[in-house]
Amino acid sequence: MRAPLDEQRTLLELQAVDAAVDRLNHRRAKLPEEAKLAELRTALAAIDQLSAERDGTLVTTKREQAKLEAEVDGLQRKAQAEEARAAAGKVNSPRELTTIQSEVEGLRRRVSTLEDSLLELMETRERLEGELDELSRRRGLVSDEHAQAATAFDGAVVDIDRRFAAERDARAKLAPRIGTPLLDLYDRVRARSGGVGAAPLVGDSCQGCRMRLSPVELKAAKQLPPDEIKRCEHCRRILVIA
Repeated sequence: MRAPLDEQRTLLELQAVDAAVDRLNHRRAKLPEEAKLAELRTALAAIDQLSAERDGTLVTTKREQAKLEAEVDGLQRKAQAEEARAAAGKVNSPRELTTIQSEVEGLRRRVSTLEDSLLELMETRERLEGELDELSRRRGLVSDEHAQAATAFDGAVVDIDRRFAAERDARAKLAPRIGTPLLDLYDRVRARSGGVGAAPLVGDSCQGCRMRLSPVELKAAKQLPPDEIKRCEHCRRILVIA
């Protein structure tokens, strides 16, 4: 295949543009800002899950506390009523007085037991409310960090898109300067050679694979007509001799 030397040199310019696009694609796929966003989203989800669990437990604790408080209040009122009845002098039977006294003592013991349980529930409630406050504080901090990371991510994407546009414009100007057969060959070689379809010969080394040509290979390449398309003997990329 033959192509004017200026087309071959333009091919190197096109290769530089395509390499820049590949780097941009790689950068876009592995943006640290995007990884940070994913990490923060996971952190927020974990906080929300913990908050939901603690909130559910707190609702149950409040309900149990209210139930115990009502039961204690009822028992206390009942004990007070029995004590008032005995103190009113309306009960003349010693046996009935003893029964009332025994019942009141039982009520007081029951109240004491319930109050111990109530104290435990109040301590649990206080602990849960404290944990929810701390989770809320942590969520606020992580949300602020997430907002900052989102801004940084958006900025990085805008920058990459701007660079993409510039490289696309450059490619659109370079491609028409290269004949279709050479451009097609370049695209095929580039597709199977890690994104590098054409490379310059610097000294005796192909800059595509960094391999040195033997003296015989180098001499043979340089003896070919300037418009003859050369290929690296090692990597088979298009070799451009300035």
